[in-house]
Amino acid sequence: MTKNKNGLVGFICEVTDQPVSFSECLDCAIKGAPGCPLVPAVVQAAINSLRAPDYSDKLAIQAGADIGFSVTEILGCPRQTMLKAQNEYYEKPTALYRMNRGTGYHVMLSTAAGSGFISEETLKWRFTYRGKSVLLVGTPDLIEWTPKGWYITDYKVTGKAPFGRKAMRCPHCANDLIKDGAKDYYCQQCRVQVKNRHAERVYIPAQARSSHVMQVNLYALLIEKNLSELKKRIPYASSVFAGAQIVYLPDEKPVRCEVGLDRDAAMNFLKAQLADLLSDELPVVIKDVDEMWRCDYCPVRSVCEAYHGGPVGKQGILAAAAMEAEELSAQLEDA
Repeated sequence: MTKNKNGLVGFICEVTDQPVSFSECLDCAIKGAPGCPLVPAVVQAAINSLRAPDYSDKLAIQAGADIGFSVTEILGCPRQTMLKAQNEYYEKPTALYRMNRGTGYHVMLSTAAGSGFISEETLKWRFTYRGKSVLLVGTPDLIEWTPKGWYITDYKVTGKAPFGRKAMRCPHCANDLIKDGAKDYYCQQCRVQVKNRHAERVYIPAQARSSHVMQVNLYALLIEKNLSELKKRIPYASSVFAGAQIVYLPDEKPVRCEVGLDRDAAMNFLKAQLADLLSDELPVVIKDVDEMWRCDYCPVRSVCEAYHGGPVGKQGILAAAAMEAEELSAQLEDA
């Protein structure tokens, strides 16, 4: 992967949906910005919060590594990460507003952590993978040493906390179904349409999102690799882990989700992501249905689809299914 340091170069106007520079957006807000919900202070805060596209690489150079990645970059779509590094793109300022709102709440929580906790401290791990010296950096919200071992807490300020839900499962393979039209569903595993009356309905309790689970597992790796430094502050600590939790903070009340730690799964995930990120080839599009929500919020989706030659995400699955149905129908007509 080559990082050309292009990245985010401006905003998408909340009113016109047209790309504008950061300064143009701020000037418009100062002049009143008719129809726009953002006041100048919010726009300025969004601009000030932007992280340099080479943030992790600068830390890598300081540590003597060839290239650096944050935990956030590792967790993301490798294809998106590569396209964002190699292309200029724009985002709506409201996306950064939501992020900054969460950052402010994190600061408040970190100051309330008290003694005996390690809060908002960046951990680094340098290692060699496929001939390259790599630096991985991450900042856990809160880690503590308990009688049972290290316990990791990560906060998520969100308007959409996970909740118990009813899911539609395929009667053939028991996998989750994708909505296909007003009533019917589609099974990606079996590659068939499933009528509403045939789908199995199950209740699933609130669970932490898969990317958040992997996030705390990567933090566990960083804690393990920084143990000698952490023991200077907590001499009796060891490499044992008690577990982790994701605390979602919506408007009404917190939602706590206990998370299991799996070192092997975290290492395998890290290696797989790095294999894509360090490759000179553009990684493939997301195929995991649970991760396809990323496509709906991707600022470089149009570039991605141009390379792919068609829609991506769930729309891509449905488009492929429709094409298969047409081909099958044509074959039956010719038979």
